[in-house]
Amino acid sequence: MLIGGHLIGSDHWLEVYDPYRGEVIDHVARGGAPHVDQAVKLARHGAEQMRMMPLAQRAAILRQTANLLRQEFQSLAALLVQETGKRISEARAEVDRAITLFELASEACLHPRAYQFPPESFTDGASRFGFWGREPAGIIGAILAFNLPLAHAAQKVAPALAAGNAVILKPSREAPLTCLRLGLLLYRAGVPPEALSIITGIGEEVGQAMAAEPEIDMLVFTGSREVGQMLATLSGAKRIEMELDAMSALVITPSADPRAMAELITCCGFTLSGQTPTAIQHVLVHERVHDALLEHLVPMLESLQPGDPLEESTTLAPLINPQALQRVEEWVQEAVQGGAKVLTGGRSQSPFYLPTLLQDVPVEVRLYREAVFGPVVILQSFRTLDEAIAQLNDFDIDLHTAIYTCELEEAFAFARGVRAVSVHINDSPALHLDPIVRRDLQEHHMCFEDMLQRIERMSIPKYVGFGVLPREGRGD
Repeated sequence: MLIGGHLIGSDHWLEVYDPYRGEVIDHVARGGAPHVDQAVKLARHGAEQMRMMPLAQRAAILRQTANLLRQEFQSLAALLVQETGKRISEARAEVDRAITLFELASEACLHPRAYQFPPESFTDGASRFGFWGREPAGIIGAILAFNLPLAHAAQKVAPALAAGNAVILKPSREAPLTCLRLGLLLYRAGVPPEALSIITGIGEEVGQAMAAEPEIDMLVFTGSREVGQMLATLSGAKRIEMELDAMSALVITPSADPRAMAELITCCGFTLSGQTPTAIQHVLVHERVHDALLEHLVPMLESLQPGDPLEESTTLAPLINPQALQRVEEWVQEAVQGGAKVLTGGRSQSPFYLPTLLQDVPVEVRLYREAVFGPVVILQSFRTLDEAIAQLNDFDIDLHTAIYTCELEEAFAFARGVRAVSVHINDSPALHLDPIVRRDLQEHHMCFEDMLQRIERMSIPKYVGFGVLPREGRGD
């Protein structure tokens, strides 16, 4: 782990596995509450250093971080493949995304927004002037998931530093190595050592300690709703921002091209082997094009090739660990026992779960109602668009949705009628947006954030007011 610019060991160590080969590729220190305490003590000084740092210097650090990421592009992509099992093309895309996020943050932090407040609108406000600016929140605690370790780290660290905060980062248990490499690059770029610590470990020890630590001013988290709710309870009154479980759904109308839709599902339903909330899990297809879609889709799914994720020819990646593989197996088996029909796949080939297409999945099983985080797509047919919208609105999980149609009226009706975090018209629900759409657990509202808004969310408002000094007290 990295605390205050130094690599720190521990009495206990965690093994990091290559999901494809099942081999140990490295060991990291198993941090705990004492390491969180140590990082927090340093971060108080680091936060003050960042707060007083000129914006131009913060921007230069973020820009240099992007440059260093670009220099380390190939080695970082290879490391991502090793610790997450994702395909090399997916790893390259993630490094690209991280570079973009640091570049966006370097530009956005040079354009802070202030809002004039007119005291003269009040009875006793004559001859006064004021405005609202922003102050850093202080210490940001960030807890990551395994599926996009570098991108999620950049998504949280870049705006936090741009806002003038110190950061304590906890990578996922499965994928800590890329985050540690990022930490070293941030130090090289000029981040004060006290302003950044990366504590490796398991969630029950490090994550919970961070949530309960009163000196951490804000907690940002990516992961499951169950863990998010537990962290929110531990966090007390501190500010909290979370990206939680979500699913993606695709609606195919009669005017859509079945072959093009099959290609879209093959690509976007099995991104990262389905281990992302934006991978398509539900496909609702109009009954008139149902059979035509299957004619194209089943052969395409059966053509996906599991293999070494470092090889360009591999088109299906392994799941992150045996526990994830077992969970997908159990969920699919539960659906089949409930009456679901397997159109292709439906079995494991360790460490892979073969691309699976199911139909007639009962609505009460976990596979239907929860995010499977695996290479499984559920096919449903519908007769009317209202019927499809009603099916989607029956979910109690956040949805990313898309509809393919040539009819403008259908597009507007869908966008207006569906309750979803995002709606894409003739585009993939798996589209990554930076700025992104996310739902906040505490505030229960949806917001569309560009990088500047993300920086503002990691800061607090500060009012500055000017009065008029009475002439007799001015000394002139």
